[in-house]
Amino acid sequence: MKKLSILITFMVFVMLNTSAWCADDLEIINGGHWVTSSMEQKRAFLFGIGNMLEIEEAMAGDNYEALRGHSIVPVLLEGLSGISIADLVSQLDKYYAEHPTNMKKAVIEVLYVDMAKPNLKK
Repeated sequence: MKKLSILITFMVFVMLNTSAWCADDLEIINGGHWVTSSMEQKRAFLFGIGNMLEIEEAMAGDNYEALRGHSIVPVLLEGLSGISIADLVSQLDKYYAEHPTNMKKAVIEVLYVDMAKPNLKK
């Protein structure tokens, strides 16, 4: 129940605070969006990703292991485990600062490929 109330609070916060990201069509948030966003927007985006990952994990229940190789959920959950939102913001800021030609690369792709996958235990 607590997670549901956190999710609802997050959704209301995002709806009230994302005018900079609003467009006619849904967009995948990329480096261009990231570097021009406020700290609150960056944190809200990452909290949203985190909440969705937790929901997916909970919904998978006993079938969670079956997600391996078929979903980004296990990779993101395990590869980013223990990293704070503040550290994720800093690492994403650093990534886009060091890779200015990758501004069209989706933030979720950076989280998955460049941050989570390298942290997985082999």
